[in-house]
Amino acid sequence: MKALKWIRVVVAAGVFTLVTLFFLGLGGGCGLLEKIQVGPALIGITLVPSLLIFLGWLLVTGLFGRVFCSMVCPLGILQDILGRAVKLVRPKRRFAPHSGYDGFRVAVLVAFVALLLLQMASLASLIEPYGVFGRIASQMLQPVAEWGNNLLADWLGTEGSLVLFKREVLVRSVSGFAVAASSLVLLLGLVAWRGRLFCNLVCPVGTILWVASKKSVFRLAIDADTCVKCGLCSGVCKAECLDGRGQTLDNARCVRCFNCIGACRKGAISLKPAWALSRKAKKTEGRRDVVLGLAKAAGGVAVAGAVLGGRKMLGDGDSAEVIAPPGSLPEDLRAKCVACGLCVAQCPRKVIAPAGFSEYGPLGFMLPKMDFSRGFCDPNCTLCGEVCPTGAILPLTREAKKKVKIGRATFDRVKCLACTERIPCGLCERRCPQKAISLKEEESKNGEGKSVKIQVPVIDETKCTGCGACENYCPSHAMKVKSLSAARA
Repeated sequence: MKALKWIRVVVAAGVFTLVTLFFLGLGGGCGLLEKIQVGPALIGITLVPSLLIFLGWLLVTGLFGRVFCSMVCPLGILQDILGRAVKLVRPKRRFAPHSGYDGFRVAVLVAFVALLLLQMASLASLIEPYGVFGRIASQMLQPVAEWGNNLLADWLGTEGSLVLFKREVLVRSVSGFAVAASSLVLLLGLVAWRGRLFCNLVCPVGTILWVASKKSVFRLAIDADTCVKCGLCSGVCKAECLDGRGQTLDNARCVRCFNCIGACRKGAISLKPAWALSRKAKKTEGRRDVVLGLAKAAGGVAVAGAVLGGRKMLGDGDSAEVIAPPGSLPEDLRAKCVACGLCVAQCPRKVIAPAGFSEYGPLGFMLPKMDFSRGFCDPNCTLCGEVCPTGAILPLTREAKKKVKIGRATFDRVKCLACTERIPCGLCERRCPQKAISLKEEESKNGEGKSVKIQVPVIDETKCTGCGACENYCPSHAMKVKSLSAARA
């Protein structure tokens, strides 16, 4: 049984490494582990793959308990890492059993669902574990990793068997960085205070799995005849759900870290099927817990139905000026996006950035938007749709991507160097990947009153997809890509 703890540690370490590397844009994972997270699956539950993932985790939890929380959830694993760091500072830190605060956690889940119904996904994502971890990884860890990569590249040089290429160190959003840093500090504080308190008090995914694990088939149990009531197991239970001296264990709150099994010197704690538990062990749950479990399960079904049917309650809001990533619409982002930042982190040309409070409005804070000040959207790139775990950005084939209109390019003669300064430029025409810009020869007067010929850009709207290449390369900002609705206005 003690091997269960080390299996959990090895699996969690592998999952965390691959997920983090993928967020940092350094390889690993191929995005699969990001696609099987419970939170994004719940938010994207109208899509068949998301529904199957969500139901699959309910089944796994119903069999083995909350193994997801300790082995697959990156935020849960991050809390374990922070806990190890805290232990270095406070080596004698011991946990104590506490109640589950059932009413509060249900209220948080109801509030979370209400935010989804009101299409306030960016606010809901502040407590959704995958979104919280994604912001920490993409907004904080990625710039640090890029900076470290560049230091290593300078140290190794450009010669030898190992060559590292420098990467641009970019903090895409000051507000996003502040939110990520605040989340990490708060998470560290909760871990230092009460271990996995976030998972068993705030996390909506934790609450849903708590309901599913209430009557799990395989449960941790204390053998009363073997147990000497030393309390060592209680001291290492980061979920604070185990009372060793009272010989009680709340399997619904247990995150299956198996620390208690590793700490027990008598081998009194084991994972057993429900039918193998003693009558005494079964009675610890009591009739009240059974009734509450059934009621909360019914509430969970109602919540799922509400998420399925209520996402379109509000209108699109004021988002006429913002340009959403290809394969998405502002209303889809509001309803499904957890603002994890994976599309931001994976975009090779750095053109996707987290929105502030002005682009989508306050309710769309940190949702992805297109920012052509640093690059343009490659017509052959489909990464953002491929990595999106919720379906907020739909995956596109390369052929479909080349035809999708992200926005519409506009031309301002007053700012054009060819029109105002009579300087031959033509960068917009040469850089347009869709060949949607041509140069028209016109007669103009120079400063001396002489007639000269200039080349003026002309946009073919039937070919333009709004990729942003013209805006990105134009030295005088005469080319500007606007959203389709704003361009028509």
